Amino acid sequence: MIHKNNLEEYLWKYFDGKATLPDIKAINQWLDESKENLDVFASIKKSYIEIETHSGKIPEKIDKAYNQFLAHINKVEAQTEDQRRKHIHLYNPFIRYVLVASIVIITALCTYLVVNHTQKVVDDTYCEIFVPYGGRSSLILPDGSKIWLNAGSKFKYNRMFNIKSREVFLDGEAYFDVEKSKHPFVVHTSHLDILVLGTAFNVKSYSEDENIETTLVEGKIQIEQKESDRPLYLKSRQKLTYYKTTNQFQTNQTISDNQPKEAIEVAEEKEVVPAKNIAIEANVNTDESTSWKDGELIINNEPLEELAKKLERKYDIVFQFNSEELKKYSYSGTLRDFPLEQVLRALELTSPIKYSIREKTVILYYNKYFKPSSKDQFKN
Repeated sequence: MIHKNNLEEYLWKYFDGKATLPDIKAINQWLDESKENLDVFASIKKSYIEIETHSGKIPEKIDKAYNQFLAHINKVEAQTEDQRRKHIHLYNPFIRYVLVASIVIITALCTYLVVNHTQKVVDDTYCEIFVPYGGRSSLILPDGSKIWLNAGSKFKYNRMFNIKSREVFLDGEAYFDVEKSKHPFVVHTSHLDILVLGTAFNVKSYSEDENIETTLVEGKIQIEQKESDRPLYLKSRQKLTYYKTTNQFQTNQTISDNQPKEAIEVAEEKEVVPAKNIAIEANVNTDESTSWKDGELIINNEPLEELAKKLERKYDIVFQFNSEELKKYSYSGTLRDFPLEQVLRALELTSPIKYSIREKTVILYYNKYFKPSSKDQFKN
């Protein structure tokens, strides 16, 4: 466990790329202890970036960044002992500049995982994170951006992230709270690239799903289709759905020449773009797309077949329907972060289903004797 007396040792090994798995686990546990630790960690990262920027330049600038780094460490220690401040000193100038040089080593950037239930793979180029079904994860990137990853997600970024560019790759679902920087932040998915400078948004892009969804909480984002050179722009509280196959497309939501211009813009012409496989909704309830990161599912007239996919990822189970009619039964309401059986019981009480569980398979049966109640949490 990290204490004030060994903080310096842990940080030295951590940023020198020599931390062991127990060291990394201790650091992750420290990050989990409080939101303040996460905020301090993000602030410390900015100091490291400044040190990297001035590495090899005049010593005065290195000393300024280094002193800022020490100030953040002292802040961490003050939190753990009733505002008592303990200053860390490294008297040997050689050791000081070795520390500056070691921070430039980007290998350590692969260790910024915050939540358990995450598997990390490191190669010579990328840091790759996989979140298995039944889990959620979050991490802080080297630029201070915070990422939440949903179950079944694969996420990777280059070890040289934030040196010349900020690019990440996503197969799954993630919520992004992006720090502002001179480098654009780019999210690559199978069919779309999403570019931002600093904002908050959600991307759902599972390879097995039939569409990709992007919901903008605040700010503005640019979306580029791989088959088109004309970018689209989203504004706050807009949701874009990209249909991978046109037979899944709902024509009543298509972007057309008759749609208001504020719905979508082209980079310079600021005109509406006709599209065969894109739909945009304005003034959406962004909580419906982002509540998963807090353990909740907000459902709005969603078919059970689609809801089942979310529950499969959340609880690491498989649904088996014994009735095709059940797949189309729709729900509205909120599913809290409860144990699986409690969620299934709520569904059973509010819809015409019966269920049984065999190991990791949930079998759903149609209940022809079901009588809906006006107090039901969900509705058809």
